[in-house]
Formats: sequence, C-alpha cells, structure tokens
Amino acid sequence: MTLTSMSTITENTEMKSGDIGHALKQCLQQASLSHRVTCGVFECAKLLSCNPDNVMLCILPEADNANDVTVHIQHTLIKAFCWENDIKLIKVDSAIKLATILNGSQEPKNDNIPPCTITSSDVSSLLLEFPQDTCSMEDTAVCEFFERALNSNVTSNFVIELPV
Repeated sequence: MTLTSMSTITENTEMKSGDIGHALKQCLQQASLSHRVTCGVFECAKLLSCNPDNVMLCILPEADNANDVTVHIQHTLIKAFCWENDIKLIKVDSAIKLATILNGSQEPKNDNIPPCTITSSDVSSLLLEFPQDTCSMEDTAVCEFFERALNSNVTSNFVIELPV
C-alpha cells in the first residue's frame, strides 16, 4: 500500500473539523442537561482532586487575553493534572461560544430540578463527567477524535471551532 493510499484511508475515516465541532456541541448540551458539567477553575480543581476517574473530558477555551498570566497559569495546572490522570483535554476557540452553548441547553426537566445557570465567567475550564449509563454517539465521537489526534502525533495544541 502506498503512502497516498494510506493518507486517503486516513482522510476517509477521520471526522472533518466542522463535524467534531458539532459533535462537541451536542456532547456539551447532553452533559449539561444531565448535570455532568463542572464549571470554573476552583470547582474543576475540587473534582479533579477528589474523583478524577469520573472525568471523561476537560475543555479549555482559548484565552481571550494572551497577556493574562493568571489564566495561563490556571490552564497550565489544569492541563498538567489532566495529562497526569489520562483525562482527555480539548481546547475550543471561544469562551463566549462555550457559554452560549451551555446556557442554550438549559431546559427545564420533568422532575422540576432547576437547571444550573452558567455565566461566561464560569467557563474558564469545564469538566464533563462520564454518563451513568452509556456514552452517546457524540461522546464517543469526541473521545475517538481525541485518541486519533493523539495517536497521529498531532500536537496537543489543536483548537476545535465550536459552531454558534
């Protein structure tokens, strides 16, 4: 098999970047509705320190202000903890889009549990916990995308563009 044939096969089996953005959006909405999202650096650090095995995915938005040392240090510490505990880490292009997706998925449930309110200041880091039953197709697609990117020697600095 030639190198050209191998690259064609790889291209056919991988998700397009727009597809992974939509899958991640669905994954976020499902996790939010089932109360599996932890928002903010402090809350994420608490979950990571007491129960890292329940964390399916860590999502960090690109920093709006590249000169903000605090955000850089917080993200570095969260990344290190995730890598140490084999937690999948994905960067997204915008904290604003992330907050919009999460706030847009807050629909009341039949059991009258009030949905959590997520503000843009809370999305500096997000953790998604594993579902109690089985992973959805979107959960699986996002996790597989991460594994393919990791196995193909793509640097860990790829950023997923979220749809609006």
